[in-house]
Amino acid sequence: MYKVTIVVPVKDEEVGLKYLIGDFENSLIKEEYEVTLIFVIDERTSDDSRLFATRLSNHIIDQCGSHGKGDAIKRAISYLENFETHFVIFLDADGSYSFNAVKHVVNSLIQGADVVSGSRFLSSSGRPKGMSLMHTFGNHLLSKIASIKNRRKISDLCTGLWGFKYEPIMSMDIKSSGFDLEAELAGLARKRNLRHVEVPVEWSQRKGGSSKLRSIRDGAIILRRIIST
Repeated sequence: MYKVTIVVPVKDEEVGLKYLIGDFENSLIKEEYEVTLIFVIDERTSDDSRLFATRLSNHIIDQCGSHGKGDAIKRAISYLENFETHFVIFLDADGSYSFNAVKHVVNSLIQGADVVSGSRFLSSSGRPKGMSLMHTFGNHLLSKIASIKNRRKISDLCTGLWGFKYEPIMSMDIKSSGFDLEAELAGLARKRNLRHVEVPVEWSQRKGGSSKLRSIRDGAIILRRIIST
């Protein structure tokens, strides 16, 4: 049975985590794979995210001293150095992606991909329900620029669902600390000649809370990361 480790960065996402608990209990993923969940809890979290995270896992990492999604992932990668796992998945905590979508990513890794990202746009050219016009436009623009830089079609650069074989992700020297993480992952995959594929996944509006992404400020940071990686 394949071992799958799912890393979930968390900051004020108790509603999303409630959804993930129910979705995980109803999903077949835990019957098909040996699943371990790791939650990285930002020290600024002010709700009951930690309480709900502990209902799914004993693997809780305190993100102290520095903040941001990229930093959370770097903490998790260090934590995984002594893990035995075949695949590592990065999953947003807001409930916008389901564990069924995670299964699609894992299946693609099993079939031979080194890196897999879940695309919200492959199955439809329209705007996903609940996604703002600004975020849609910004993502399309950044994805187009990343496609040119990486010399391959990328339809959804800013997706919150990524999967990796264990060895490739453990060897990546990630510099990002924030939402430029995904741009760096795509660039590092190109630099290392990894097979990066996109798979269509369903996406729904976040469950509670508010997006931490700020379109103009973070968009500029992501653009710089695309160019520099």
